[in-house]
Amino acid sequence: MEAIIDLLRAIQLNMLEVSIAGLFIFGIGYLMGNKKVKKLTREVYGLQKDVLDLNEELLYGVSDTPVIGLNHDNNLKQAKLAK
Repeated sequence: MEAIIDLLRAIQLNMLEVSIAGLFIFGIGYLMGNKKVKKLTREVYGLQKDVLDLNEELLYGVSDTPVIGLNHDNNLKQAKLAK
């Protein structure tokens, strides 16, 4: 800690100026991080809704817009199991 204080004195900065600059940089980083977290949260909720829609379609087979096409081909399943 003594080395840092000596370095600040050598370039003629006092602790108040460094603290204010550090607080300003922290505030900008906090705001940018907060914006990114909100964006990622919206994306996660969107993906969660997509997964729930897919589960509903797989379980009940009822959907207004088909998300995936399911092939109920038993011969294909048996051929894969035989290999």
